[in-house]
Order: sequence, then C-alpha cells, then structure tokens
Amino acid sequence: MSGIAGWLDRERNLRQFSLTVEQLASSLVTRGREGGPPWQEQHVALVQRDSASHGQPAIATNALGDVLAAAVCDGDVVPPSDLDPRESSGPDATITGGNRGARIVLRAYLRWGRSAPEHLDGVFAFCVFDVRGEELLLGRDRLGVKPLSYVLTSSGAVFASDVATITSHPLVRAELDGTGLAAVLTQLRSPGHGVLRGLREVRPGHTVCLSPNACTEEPYWRLEAHPHELDLDSTIKHVRELLEDAVARSAPGKQAAVLLSGGLDSSILTGLVAFGVHGPPRTFTVLFDGAAAPVPDRPYAEEVVRMWACDHWNVVIRPEELSDPVTSAEVLAAKDVPTPFGDKNITPYLFSRQVAGHTPVALSGEGADALFAGPGGSVDGNRVLTSFPWIMRSRRMGMRHGIGTGLFDRALLEAVDVDGHVDRMFREALDEVPHPAGGDRLERLARQVDYLTVTRLLEQTVLHMERLSTAAGLEVRFPFTDHRLLSMLYNVPPSMKSFDGREKSLLRALGRDVVPPSVLTRAKVPFPINYDPGYRAGLRSRLRDFLDDSTAPARPLVDLQAIRRMTEEPSLIDRGGWFGRADAEMVLQLNDWMRRLNIQTRL
Repeated sequence: MSGIAGWLDRERNLRQFSLTVEQLASSLVTRGREGGPPWQEQHVALVQRDSASHGQPAIATNALGDVLAAAVCDGDVVPPSDLDPRESSGPDATITGGNRGARIVLRAYLRWGRSAPEHLDGVFAFCVFDVRGEELLLGRDRLGVKPLSYVLTSSGAVFASDVATITSHPLVRAELDGTGLAAVLTQLRSPGHGVLRGLREVRPGHTVCLSPNACTEEPYWRLEAHPHELDLDSTIKHVRELLEDAVARSAPGKQAAVLLSGGLDSSILTGLVAFGVHGPPRTFTVLFDGAAAPVPDRPYAEEVVRMWACDHWNVVIRPEELSDPVTSAEVLAAKDVPTPFGDKNITPYLFSRQVAGHTPVALSGEGADALFAGPGGSVDGNRVLTSFPWIMRSRRMGMRHGIGTGLFDRALLEAVDVDGHVDRMFREALDEVPHPAGGDRLERLARQVDYLTVTRLLEQTVLHMERLSTAAGLEVRFPFTDHRLLSMLYNVPPSMKSFDGREKSLLRALGRDVVPPSVLTRAKVPFPINYDPGYRAGLRSRLRDFLDDSTAPARPLVDLQAIRRMTEEPSLIDRGGWFGRADAEMVLQLNDWMRRLNIQTRL
C-alpha cells in the first residue's frame, strides 16, 4: 500500500518551499504510514508514502552522478520478462531508492519513454519526472484500480493519490459547482474529471504528460471489439487458463490469502488458489456479533473451507464498531468522496483492518460481476437501455434521482439538473462503446451493459474495496480485473455467458471442479447489511446534531423539514430496507466531506 503526490511549478524554486512539500507528504497518511524524504529539484517535488520504511522516490543517475529522472509509484507492478526488477544498474543509468514499483516504472521509462506503461502489467499509478526534458509523466493502470488525480495551476500542476492531499495545497481551492454536486449524488462523472471544480483524474489506461509547453493525454490501452471465434468448450477452457494465470500472478508468497464470502466468485477464487498455486490458502470471512446482521453466505464458506482444508479465520464485527464516529471519519478519508452506503463502507474497512493483522496481501473476487454478466447480466434482445442499468433499477424502486438523494432540496436537484446530468453521462458512455462490424442486436446490447458496468460501476465495487483496504493497511488484489481476461470476455457473446439459462454460466462451468456443488447452484446475495437498532438510532442522533448546527456546510443543500421528520419518525429511516438510511448517510457524509476539505459551493 502506498500513496504518491507531487508538485510541478515552472516559476517557483521548490527547494524554498519545503513546508508545503512536507504538507503534501503528511496528508497522504491514508494510503501509507511511512514516508522517506521527498525528492526536490528546482521546479518539481515528488513524494512517496508506503506501508514499509522505504517511502521515498526512485532516482536514476548516469555515470557522472547527474540525475536523469525520478519516479514514484503506488501499486503492484509486473515488469515484462526482459526487464529484471532486481537490476539496479543498466548501460545508461543506476537506479537507487524507491519501492519496487517505482524502480520498475523508472527502468521501463528509461527504455521506452512515454510508452512505458504499455509494457507493464498489474495495477499502478505512477509519476516520472524526466530532468532532461523537464517533462512530468503521470500514468494509471488499465482499469484505474489505483487512484491518481491532479489540478493544473497557472505555473504547473499538483497531483496525488488522494483528493484531500491536492486540496491541502495553497494553490488549490476546493470548490463544488452544480456539475460536481450532481456527480457526487449520482456517483457518475465524465472520465478524466473529478467532482471538484478544476479537478482532473488520469483516465484508466492513459498517461498525462506535462511538458514545458503543453499538457497532453494519451491512451495506451482500451477495450476493443472483435468477433469471437471459439466454440463453447474452447471458450471455457481459455477463460479458465486466463483466470488461473491471473490468480498465479496475484498470489504472493508461500501461502496466499483470500477474502472468502461464500459466494460464487470468492469461492472459485479460493479453489483456484488451492488447486493450482500454493495449496490451501488462508481464508477470511466477515461475521457480525449477535443478530445484528445475518450472513447467509456463512454455510457455503464453511463448505469451501472443508473442501480445501483452508486455514480459516472468522472476522467478527461488533455492531457498536459501526457507529464509532472516529471510524466513520477514517472511512470517509479513505473513500475520498461521500457515498450513501454507510455501514457498507465501514464493514469492509473494519474487516480489512483485522485481516491486515494476519497477512499483508489478500485476494478478492470483486470484479467478477462486471466480467461474467452478474447482476442484470443476462440480457434480453428486445430490451432497450434508456439509462445505466443500476439507475434504471433505482428509479423503478421510486428513487428518481438515485440512491441517497431523498433528503436533498427538491428545487436544488432540479436547479443542478440531476436527471439531465445522468442522461448526459449515459449518452456519453454509450457513444464510447466499441462494437465490431455486424453483430446482432443482442450482442450489441450485451456489450453496452458490459462496457457501462466496467467503465462506470467499478468505482462502487473494485475501486471501493481498494481504497478502504489500503487505508486499513491491507493490500487487496483483484484477479478478475485482469485486462487480458476482460478483453476476451468483452467479446464473448451473451449466448455463451448464459448458455444454461443462468447468470455467470461461464464462471460456473470453469469452476465446477474447485467448489462444492451447493456453491455452483446457489443464488447471489448482496453484502450483509447491519440491522442493529443502535446503528439506526445513531444516524437519527447525528441528523439531530446536523439540524442544530447552523454552520453545517451542507445545510443550504438539504430539505430541513424532511430531515426533521426522519428524526421524529423512526420508520422513515427503514424505508425500503436501507434506502431511508442511505438518504441520511449521504447528507451526513457530504457535510463531513465538505467540512474536512473546506469545500466552498458555487451552485
């Protein structure tokens, strides 16, 4: 786990602004506990924080001792076979310092320049500063699992893994306009754009180069559409091979660890680790103390553990832990943006924190839904998408503006045009979907669903888990997000993905020998939700505090009467099972986020 940050300023001598650079470093604590000295040249400063003591940039020097380039990197980087990560010296440079990822990135950059990420595998976010050409290169992995944002200033740029780190810089103002508010409430934004005014993100599979005269963005990878030529049996075999390879490359050390829920995805992952990698893995399952939240997955997880003789650990979460305001603040800092999910964020954070006490790295089955046509995956050729599938479902359940918007001022939602924002984001995403020449209507629809899920919904699954686990001190890896696997499955026709009339047919077929039969036939259940009455009472108490706080930054954005009714009528917070809670969570998280980052509104 690590975080990176930096400051490029072509007018100031940054050697004279060490306090500001140190502030960037200290604010990265959510992604790394240890930090070495920053690297500072006249016009650039790079910062690295790690979970280990080597939190410092990697430096490349020539035979005369002149610095050629420096790099910082967050992530698990896999080099090509002809680039030895242990090699510290080459014909043109010696590399010192930095973590393994930074050294690999720097060695790759010295060989291939801006095209270096094309030759790298894994999940990563990096920055290289080339002293020779005074160019700053930012890059992000193919699916954007690792975060990296930046703001352009009048004389350069500020970048970081955390948005809060960027907003801590004196040249950056944290402002939320109507588009940003709509993006926060809907959890939808244009690729490359953050939710704050002027905030940008390095797009997945892209690099951003800041040269002395320009800022240019270039893709190095994207999903491509082409006809699928394998028959069903060959498809199952090839997908199995790709998944086995992804698992092998993700599983470190002598005994791998797996976050085992008992669902199909994590159970097959456990079986593949046990079957082909390092033998029975260490497995972890989350449970709740008492009857606050039943976990229907538990019996299935126990069957998987028995089948492979796993070294199993049950991680118990106490209901009162979920209501701890200090934990809530840490979770919001980890997520870096407010969401309506409340304890769905807190539980994985607490889970990861306990798992981190046993292992530094664990594998997760997150991402399988996006690849193997999970929720809403099997498609009807007569169906027409009018919005994102998950937005369409929320509207059918009576949430016109999306989950968590029920306590916001109706006039404000109309003024910032939340519905129009969703429609614009949908049309923009739909225009991006790659299709091959020909293809029937069903295949076209399936590609639309898959593309929207991969490029717009992973933030609520894979990216969500990455941020929470990293802040908790656990590195989680996601074999199902392997780009080779994704590239193939994107082009597998829906008739194969649901060849037996069920969702995830391919995954069930390739995993039938590594999981118990009961797991293959069970239906998917959502992540367990806490139903402890104390948690709901705590939410209502926090809403009352919000009403009493005349300085609350989110106060002008909400319907105060609706909030007051929820504090007086307990049944309202139980609306739709947890939808009422989501409304409360969104208001409270938005308020805390605005206060934490000192965000000003420009609506």
